[in-house]
Amino acid sequence: MSARRPRVRTWRRTLHALAPTGRAREARPGAPQDGTRTGDSPRPPAPGPHATALKEDRGPLAPARLLRPRQGRLGDCWLMAPMLAIHETAPERLRQLLSEEAGGIVAVQLPGMTEPIRVDRHLPVDARGTFQYGRRDGANPGWVGVLEKAIALHVAGGYPFLQRGFARFGFELLLGERVRTQLRTPSAAQVIAWRSQHRAIAASTHPLSPRVPTAAGPLPPNHVFAVVGADAHSGHIHLRNPARPAELLVLDARSFRRGFLSVDVTAPLG
Repeated sequence: MSARRPRVRTWRRTLHALAPTGRAREARPGAPQDGTRTGDSPRPPAPGPHATALKEDRGPLAPARLLRPRQGRLGDCWLMAPMLAIHETAPERLRQLLSEEAGGIVAVQLPGMTEPIRVDRHLPVDARGTFQYGRRDGANPGWVGVLEKAIALHVAGGYPFLQRGFARFGFELLLGERVRTQLRTPSAAQVIAWRSQHRAIAASTHPLSPRVPTAAGPLPPNHVFAVVGADAHSGHIHLRNPARPAELLVLDARSFRRGFLSVDVTAPLG
């Protein structure tokens, strides 16, 4: 790992080692789904707080057009909003993390790790067989579900532990680069300048954010949005909610200042 790269970490701790030295942990086809081990095969992840079982995703993984990532019922906006912000800025950076292998296995190469994480495409579903967590917007989980699973299983320790975190850790996991957290909310001019430099931006709300009304209803508390642009004339800030990524949320400068606690900004990704 480069000295300039941050260690892979969650909001709780820095993880110095995620896999046995010299090889990646693997999820092999046919591994038991009840949390037990067979030989050297690691146990699959528990379905998490809003699912009852795992089901294979047989849809496309990462077709030529990458649809926006959409957050599911898991409270991992700290990961999904940075994923969305990177998608809006340099989507190929996300595609480069994935490599299909034989037997339905996908190798996920997080930049902060020396070895790939290998996972299968069995993902959490509810009792009706509906996928519950991250997915391609309007489609199957695909690359979004695989990336979320790899991080849940090998970084956080399971899906439940993905439910709290900070946006800059999400960026660091996906990019392998340190990002800057700014407590002062930027102006529209600053957002436009950052976006022209191909920087990905995420903005975080706070516990009192529901007091700020918007066209889409009150802002959700303790939630992370992707900042995708701004209007130089009106000063309005343009955001996308990872839970509804197709909708563009436009806020005036005052509402943005009142509703958001901090922003996280990457280096240029172009």
